[in-house]
Amino acid sequence: MHILIDIGNSTIVTAIADQEGNITHTWRFKTRKEETVTFFRYELKQGFRRYGVEAADIERVAISSVVPEVNGDISQAVNDLTGLTPHFFSLDDAKDILTIDIESPSQLGKDRLADALGAVTCYGVPAIVIDFGTATTIGVIDAERRFLGGLIIPGVKTSLSALSQRASQLPAINIEKPRHLIGRNTLESMQSGILYGTAAMIDGLIDRLLPTLPAPVHIIATGGMAKDIIPHCCHQIELDKFLLLKGLYKATRQK
Repeated sequence: MHILIDIGNSTIVTAIADQEGNITHTWRFKTRKEETVTFFRYELKQGFRRYGVEAADIERVAISSVVPEVNGDISQAVNDLTGLTPHFFSLDDAKDILTIDIESPSQLGKDRLADALGAVTCYGVPAIVIDFGTATTIGVIDAERRFLGGLIIPGVKTSLSALSQRASQLPAINIEKPRHLIGRNTLESMQSGILYGTAAMIDGLIDRLLPTLPAPVHIIATGGMAKDIIPHCCHQIELDKFLLLKGLYKATRQK
């Protein structure tokens, strides 16, 4: 089996993949920069126990990280539990699958790169990839498998948190579908604004991006808020909660 670890700004997702790259189990825990190797070792060990993972069964461990502050502790925790040195996903892993055609490739987040690889290998090109994480990111891949760049937008929960913190009369709310499009109270108005407003923004950006690519274009969404936003979009968008992990597997399976 393969262990795939996605270190994001808010959470760390750990996945078990079989020899074909199918994701069989996942678990997640908070990304805590202030924690030591003990914390990460404990969280990984809990998942290993829950799903019956033995060190001898693990062929390799691959990590995609956008939080370099925890990389050393995660690497040590993996080595303590498995005896393996994890492979950290990099631009070099993508070069046989994707051309990075942007001004500063070294600045490209590993999460965006893994998303793009997942889209290319699992769905085809050209593609538009939307990841609803701490930031909402959009990546664009053309018909020649060139990653052209994209957009970075404050994430759904990030935007809502900022709104509640900066506007004293607006409360923190749970994100769920409101009873009415036109909110009848503050709670409904905020829920409607965040859900339908984000969906409309995504539709509008897709409308602007589609003319830059030859049809048909594959549109794929992933990330924690994708399942809440995409049903309210007008465009046909494929949901794939494991897209990043699939891209990570495809790029690192021989490493």
